[in-house]
Amino acid sequence: MVLSISLKRNTDILGSSKPFIRNVFTIDSCAQIVGAQVLEHNSQEDLLLAWKDFLLQVDPDVMIGYNIANFDLPYLIDRARAVKLDDQFPYLGRIQRNKTIVKNTTFASKAFGQRDSRETSIDGRLQLDMLQVMQRDYKLRSYSLNAVCSHFLGEQKEDVHHSIITELHNGTAESRRRLAVYCLKVSYTRSYS
Repeated sequence: MVLSISLKRNTDILGSSKPFIRNVFTIDSCAQIVGAQVLEHNSQEDLLLAWKDFLLQVDPDVMIGYNIANFDLPYLIDRARAVKLDDQFPYLGRIQRNKTIVKNTTFASKAFGQRDSRETSIDGRLQLDMLQVMQRDYKLRSYSLNAVCSHFLGEQKEDVHHSIITELHNGTAESRRRLAVYCLKVSYTRSYS
């Protein structure tokens, strides 16, 4: 597992083109990445709890991502449940006694039609899913992150096909570095584009 999610605090400079922290959490060793902090962990449990501690310490106002509503945040909650951390991990909000819960939602309107989604309640933290913004505000042929980056930035993210993620993770410190660089670039592209 390699994890990198961009966070914004109210002390960040509005419109800044650089993240205030650039880190990646990994299981097992990972070769160093210039300009990023690599945080290595021995297990999923250690990684998830370290990321939660990091989130609470940084205390972001806004969590920005691309498909974080339907994938990233629900995935983290599901992984925590799968590794038996359901009593420790899903307390990610500012009211720390309130459990972070994922629920299915449906939005329907004449203008946008019906959309099924997932909602993750994290008290005191605004979540901005750029995929939902793109789908609502722009008519594009594709809403993949690559297509959106190409359309708005004139560049595509470095792609690591989902079929080789496990192979890269189970490989060496260098192969995990490739995966970590991919995650960092995706995280950066999701939040600063």
